[in-house]
Amino acid sequence: MSNELAVKALNQYRRRDIFPYLALRYYLESSVGRQNRWVKEVCTRLATHNESFGYLRMYHFKDISEGDFIHRDIYVPAPSEALAEVALINELSKHEVFIPKPYVYSYRLSSEKEKSGVFKPYFDGFRERHKSISDSCWKTENGLVLYTDIKKFYPSITSADAVSAWKEACQKSELNKNYERLGLRILQNHMKVSEQDGTGKGLLTGPTFSHLIANLLLDRIDQEMNEVSNGNYWRYVDDVVFVGTAEQVSSWRERLEVKFNELNLVLHDGDKDFQVSCEEWLEGEFDFDNSIGNDWVSLISDVKRFLLANPSKKDALQQIFQKNNIRIPIVDYSDAVKDSNYLQKFQNWVRKYKWATKSVKSITLNGLLAQAKKCEESFSARLADLLTVDYSSSPYTEKRMTPKLRYLSGRLLYLSSREYLGEMGEILKNRPDMYLIAKTMEAVSSRDFTHVLSMGVNATHSAAQLVRAEGGEPVRIDSDIDLSPVTEQSLAVLVINGIQHNYKATNTELIQLVSSIGMKDLMKSKNSFIREFACLHGLSEPRHQEFLNSSFDRDEELAMDVLNQLQRSSHC
Repeated sequence: MSNELAVKALNQYRRRDIFPYLALRYYLESSVGRQNRWVKEVCTRLATHNESFGYLRMYHFKDISEGDFIHRDIYVPAPSEALAEVALINELSKHEVFIPKPYVYSYRLSSEKEKSGVFKPYFDGFRERHKSISDSCWKTENGLVLYTDIKKFYPSITSADAVSAWKEACQKSELNKNYERLGLRILQNHMKVSEQDGTGKGLLTGPTFSHLIANLLLDRIDQEMNEVSNGNYWRYVDDVVFVGTAEQVSSWRERLEVKFNELNLVLHDGDKDFQVSCEEWLEGEFDFDNSIGNDWVSLISDVKRFLLANPSKKDALQQIFQKNNIRIPIVDYSDAVKDSNYLQKFQNWVRKYKWATKSVKSITLNGLLAQAKKCEESFSARLADLLTVDYSSSPYTEKRMTPKLRYLSGRLLYLSSREYLGEMGEILKNRPDMYLIAKTMEAVSSRDFTHVLSMGVNATHSAAQLVRAEGGEPVRIDSDIDLSPVTEQSLAVLVINGIQHNYKATNTELIQLVSSIGMKDLMKSKNSFIREFACLHGLSEPRHQEFLNSSFDRDEELAMDVLNQLQRSSHC
């Protein structure tokens, strides 16, 4: 039984939001619903022909301005449409016209058999772009690097432009007409929701399909600007970079602005639009080539290998981690290892690599603890060094600093004591680009969730996963905090994670859904996401924590929800 599409969908949407992931887990409880054939034939047909559609509108923290939180509207599809999306994009990966050009480094399509998601890992493209810009800087005498980006990229894309880009690409390919109709139906759904909510011009932020459409829409401009600049053009989602002389980069930016304006897209100005000399830029040439992350990668890989090889020792590992302030989520792989396909693959791996058995046996509880402590010591020392740097000297210095600060502080959330997190949160919260992680640190340290609750579901779930990993201690919420759509969703996130709190009871549809209250009525909800989720859930007790604590498949990634949200905090 092949389930690659189901695992792709789980991994893809877990990185976006906890609600679509959980809804998918209930959907995939059916042994039929998890099969590739079902997803390709049934889910795609339902998504194409079902007149009833719906998305859950989530509020994610984006920024803070003059003390007020700014939220990004994130729309997540119901499970059947999410699976249909994955089947569609998986099919598109077989056709060259849908594959981003080499100078576009975001949302590159993964291969059919890759289970990590429908797109290749975000950091791979980010690092490749950095290397390519470095090469260009060395070749450009007295050159400049110009950064610019698009304001409100996805919400600014009109439905007409999205449909036109989709139809044009389909005409250039031999894509099955059923898949073409599915894409048109999804875009039609986006348009109706955008008009209804007034949140954009036709393309929703959140659904996986939106990323592909955005790349298709800019494909012609990407090609033209790459040709005009002689290969000195790079795009990563809404972020564009040029390398050339002062006259060249200024001319290219003007030309790009004209092209974008034709699509009603507007470039930022001010501090998000800046230049730096190639000489200064090359000071950061090797920012992503050092071994800073090797120990972390080894730790997470070894944790998963240990749990796969020793599922009965899950509780022992969890206990030793909890005693040492380590919040790495410990997942139950016992059902995954019972699967005959996994057992066969594991046996083949052991036969192929003679060192495999010895390698797995060498991973011990104390060894994993030692690895985690080594990471914590290394990362905290590196972070302390970074915080001595004067990042105000230039916009580029700050731009270089941010990924490093996020990388180190994000991982220290899983490794450090509550006291350390409280101290570091106080330091980092004064940096706007670090506010999300600083407030997460404060919440985990103090168990006061008042701020993260108002920041949105991404902030609340990031903190809740960490508290749950420590044993799920109750949290505090200021009773004076206003009850709004944002806080209502955040309270639902706490229910999902099994985190108790002191705030007054609420009775919204979402709270009822996650609390398994009034499920019969919710099965008739006007919101299709809630209705489908309720039908999949049924009248039984909630199984949210059971799903969060267990793996659907051995190829489901060990979810680090804080790190996933940090990757998406600055782009669509």
